[in-house]
Amino acid sequence: MIGDADVIARAGARAWERLVGAVPGAWATHRGGAIGLVTGVALQGMNGVWGVEHAPDAAALEDLLGAVAATGLPYCMQLRPGWPARMKEVARAHCMRRVAGEPVMVLEHARELERALTVPALAVRQLAPSEGATHAALVAAGFGDPDVAPYRRLVCETVLSTDGVRCYIGEVDSRPVTTCCGVTVDECVAIFSVATAPDARRRGYGAAVTARAIADGFAAGARWAWLSSSELGFGVYRHLGFRVVERPDFWESAAPTTRSGTAATEA
Repeated sequence: MIGDADVIARAGARAWERLVGAVPGAWATHRGGAIGLVTGVALQGMNGVWGVEHAPDAAALEDLLGAVAATGLPYCMQLRPGWPARMKEVARAHCMRRVAGEPVMVLEHARELERALTVPALAVRQLAPSEGATHAALVAAGFGDPDVAPYRRLVCETVLSTDGVRCYIGEVDSRPVTTCCGVTVDECVAIFSVATAPDARRRGYGAAVTARAIADGFAAGARWAWLSSSELGFGVYRHLGFRVVERPDFWESAAPTTRSGTAATEA
């Protein structure tokens, strides 16, 4: 059983690095128990600083945050319980606002996956590297964002050709209605960007596409799954067997924009 929140945090950082490393022009830097990421996409949740350890070095956090802020992109900071108190002042100096963090959740068994996979009329398939636009359009719709371009950059052909990265859509009568991305690194499959079209929610579609991503990750050698849940998706993931590991604290840059979390919309 995966009970160590530190193990989960480090696995999450590795999954982020795998994704970011495939985005042209993006970068990721580890320092002092934290990681700084810049994807180049103008979404707060896609650039920022994440605490990998409970108490990362405050100077390292400040340096990483400064490097991210210097890009001029919207950004965020997510810190685990036990973070240095000094970061309150650092966040204030960057004019960041504190908002509700998303719970980190883990799934350690496949008991509920088979049932979730079977939804009448829904056909789930893995996208080819050239089909990233379909995923991007659904994620943008799930967030209520009229601009698809930022999401398209994150699922370019290079990203979808990366080892361990798999993107899925669920279709009803050939219409794409739900999507997600799974990133398998070592013993963990991380779930990103779960989104369901607003008029297709509450039918089990998001749960089905998420279950497929997890099942394929397990088949590829993963032993557990990780995600960060939005409020809308929380109940869905609980039904799949996920449990909360911890609730990080979250700050975002002043300019309001869409936060692209890993599990964004209700299934």
